[in-house]
Amino acid sequence: VILHAPVVQPRKGAPRPSLACTISATPSRQALVKNQYHDVPLTACPVYHQPVLKNVFTILPRGSGQHEGSVLCYGDPFDLTHKLGGQHEPLYVTSPVGSALHSGRESRRQEVLLKPHSTSHSAWRLQPSDPHLRLTYEGQSVEVGARVMMIQTMTNQPMVIEEEFSTRTIFGQEQQVSVGVVTRATTRAASTIAFLTWTRRTPRQGSPQGDSDSQKEPLEEDVLQGEREKQEELREREKEKEEEQKLLEERVEGLRLVLDDVENNDDVEER
Repeated sequence: VILHAPVVQPRKGAPRPSLACTISATPSRQALVKNQYHDVPLTACPVYHQPVLKNVFTILPRGSGQHEGSVLCYGDPFDLTHKLGGQHEPLYVTSPVGSALHSGRESRRQEVLLKPHSTSHSAWRLQPSDPHLRLTYEGQSVEVGARVMMIQTMTNQPMVIEEEFSTRTIFGQEQQVSVGVVTRATTRAASTIAFLTWTRRTPRQGSPQGDSDSQKEPLEEDVLQGEREKQEELREREKEKEEEQKLLEERVEGLRLVLDDVENNDDVEER
């Protein structure tokens, strides 16, 4: 999956315009040299909107009733994992409870880091960004491209991209990512994140879905195909409307010419 924030406003008075950002794991130069990616922070960058190694995450189920490849629903707990440097074992997106050791340098909200193990601090769930729809959508499947909020289940706080606080990385200047309540009177942050899948999820051999599911197209491909069909249908409708409008204009123009001819003939007869 790839996680986007639609609009991130810069610090008031800054020369930079508003930008859409993508969340990614950003290792330091020292982590790359040592090939050790524990405690690598998550940042947000307005450049990498296409899938690259640093911004592609994997969703893994946490509940015993769920299995890899199943449909993700609103309210379902899951682990968000990432693989850096070609590691075989995934690293878990974790946000330790804020303290003097783990908090954003300026915002004082919880940091978001990669950890080697799944803990209660690495459990996440999705809920609609519109608060009026949260109870309505609870338990329903999450659509590709749905605008959602990613909530840490332990603290019930959203993942946010800091609008005012940036950090310098080996890739350049990027925005900090944290977990916590947003108070507009003090600091600003973009708490609404768009959810978009890019990769296929296929069940492992021996999974409860059995061999029959291995013959099915992945859910993401079906949804994307449905979206493409909808877009194509909309384009066809617009094209038909344009043709009907053009035909109507031609008819009106023809009628106007006929009326002009009739008026001219009447004038000739009167003379």
